[in-house]
Formats: sequence, C-alpha cells, structure tokens
Amino acid sequence: ATEKIFGYAPREWQLRAMQRILEGHDVMTVAGTGAGKSLVFALVAIAAALAGFDGLIIVVSPLKALQNDQVSF
Repeated sequence: ATEKIFGYAPREWQLRAMQRILEGHDVMTVAGTGAGKSLVFALVAIAAALAGFDGLIIVVSPLKALQNDQVSF
C-alpha cells in the first residue's frame, strides 16, 4: 500500500510497529523528524477503513504548518 499511495516501501521498523498495533498492542514510536512515524499510524487507519472496521481510529499527527516549516529549512 505504501508503494501505491506514497511511492516507496516502508522500513522494517515501520512494519514491526504496524504489526504490533494490528495485534492489539499499544505502540509508541520514537524517531527523528521526517523518519516516517506518522506513516505507521496512518497506514493502520487506512487498512482498517479498507477492511470495513466499524470502530473509531484517532491518529494524532503534527500540524501541516509545522510539517511545512520543517521542510522549508
């Protein structure tokens, strides 16, 4: 899905984090700016929606303005 949607394959740590989430574990990821932390949680939400999950999924991600500021430097 990441290659179709975003144009690149996920890193191994991202796959492990996603797997743990899908197994029902609480997950916290720590990595540098731009390392792909938000992708882990966004893809789980996308996968759940595609699978017809009927629950609530909340993904907290930095504001778009913050992301733009980080990219402009």
